[in-house]
Amino acid sequence: MQCQFLNISKISRELYRYILLIHVSTTFKVYYHDERITEGLSMKPLVSIVIPTRNSSKTLEQCLSSIQKQSHQTIETIIVDSKSTDDTIEIATSRGCNVVSTDWKLLGARYLGCKAALGDYILMLDSDQILFQDSVERSLRLFKTYDMLCLEEISYHTRTLIEKMFAADRRFVFREIQKQLDPIYGTLLARFFKRNLLLQAFEAIPKALLPFVVAMDHEIIYYEAWKLSTKVGVLSTGVYHNETSTLLELWKKNFRYGRSTKPLLGNGYYNDFVRKRTRRFRNASTRIITADRFMSSLLLSLKAPAYLLGQYL
Repeated sequence: MQCQFLNISKISRELYRYILLIHVSTTFKVYYHDERITEGLSMKPLVSIVIPTRNSSKTLEQCLSSIQKQSHQTIETIIVDSKSTDDTIEIATSRGCNVVSTDWKLLGARYLGCKAALGDYILMLDSDQILFQDSVERSLRLFKTYDMLCLEEISYHTRTLIEKMFAADRRFVFREIQKQLDPIYGTLLARFFKRNLLLQAFEAIPKALLPFVVAMDHEIIYYEAWKLSTKVGVLSTGVYHNETSTLLELWKKNFRYGRSTKPLLGNGYYNDFVRKRTRRFRNASTRIITADRFMSSLLLSLKAPAYLLGQYL
């Protein structure tokens, strides 16, 4: 593993956190005062947004722009990059992000980003997602009740048939919230966590899995967090998602996911969990076939052959 972290070995964590918050405040033109240093002034919580990337220049600019436009602006953004060969790093540095470089895949990238994070709350965002302007602010209010949050995802474009299928699938999932929160049989995955809960969840994941897990990375994190706390909330209209738009792209992506599942199953740690998560249709509370449910089932049927081919070849 090759990682590049900010050098904070000579200063305390708390002092570094204060310096970072001053930098964030200056960058985004907001004014932050740590009440431990300036008494009597309120403190806004620091939110860390961790984004794993690999050749993500196509969507990263829009993702980072949505972060900079947040109504809650006490935010640090950490990019964990896995050997991009495009303009990903240049885009990240031009936006003032902290960049961590690694050879690890998705699970390890999320782990490294969360370990580098200084915030009281950590949002695991993907580079093809776009936050609504008040997503972070509304999430922080929900954290008074919950330990982690799922964010409702809405398809950003619905131009192609595949994009329309994704949009229908997301609508169908959100209508079945209670069924979909289950970490084994559901579809929704928590993205926003209280810091301590997320770090504890990562500690429960075998370190041998960190370098290579791609598919099921987020599912494993949520599963381990769920075992520690079932206080999961849902933020409506949380993020837009730039969907895969063509059948060829869909097959390539799911073939990759299938190939990455093979070594995970060979490792033996989450075999039963992975098999239960790998299913053809969404869990639902009724057998009524709506248009969205039909499109959702069709989308999963299109994904399945490429995923299984990747897994068994």
